[in-house]
Amino acid sequence: MRGTRTLSFICVLAAAAPLGAETRAIKVQGANAVSLLPGQVHWTAQDRAAVDRAKVIDFSMDKGNAGWSFDFLSLRSPRLGEDACCAAARHFHGAQAGMEAWHALGGGDAIRLRADMGKASRRALSAVAFAARSRAAYADAHVTWDHGERLAISTGWYRQGGWGRRRMHLDVTRLGNGEAAAASGLRAAVQLAVGVSARSARSWMMLEVREGSRAACLGTCSGGTMRHASEAGLTFNSSF
Repeated sequence: MRGTRTLSFICVLAAAAPLGAETRAIKVQGANAVSLLPGQVHWTAQDRAAVDRAKVIDFSMDKGNAGWSFDFLSLRSPRLGEDACCAAARHFHGAQAGMEAWHALGGGDAIRLRADMGKASRRALSAVAFAARSRAAYADAHVTWDHGERLAISTGWYRQGGWGRRRMHLDVTRLGNGEAAAASGLRAAVQLAVGVSARSARSWMMLEVREGSRAACLGTCSGGTMRHASEAGLTFNSSF
């Protein structure tokens, strides 16, 4: 059923596409699917352990010096009942839709505007606690300057659902399902492709700064549940 819906979606995009548009569909299974988790969201170790398959549908229009695209991302764990070790313990399903517009500035530089909206659903099955399911939505909008082939600088706004600012028993359920804390604010990042151009890079170095608020305790606690948060981090990502 899921495959039928995806095929129908691709056919609709292809039929409606103007001349010069391109539609692609990519499927990824196994550990490589984790690399497609959206970077603007905090994901827990449980999320990363659960994700086993990903599907990307991309519809783009390139006019040479400008263009735009729409993409849909689906992430999920093995279906309940499959023989993966973690399928019987928890289930993860995420979906995200995004739109992007870009324009060349000359000299190898380009400016990109992008907005994303997504939702993650988690379900835990445990013999100790009752089965619980939770959902959390997230969104972000940012502008990126691509400088040459290797450097990208971006800044924008983000909002992430999760535990915090809710009643105690709901927050405990979300925390138990592996959700990260609720957060919102501004984000800036500098990303550098290591060794080769951004189009073919398999390794990235990124310096990221976040300024905003983040859930600090479960339920309603003294002093409020959202606290000011400033974060800075340097990460290195590589696929093998």
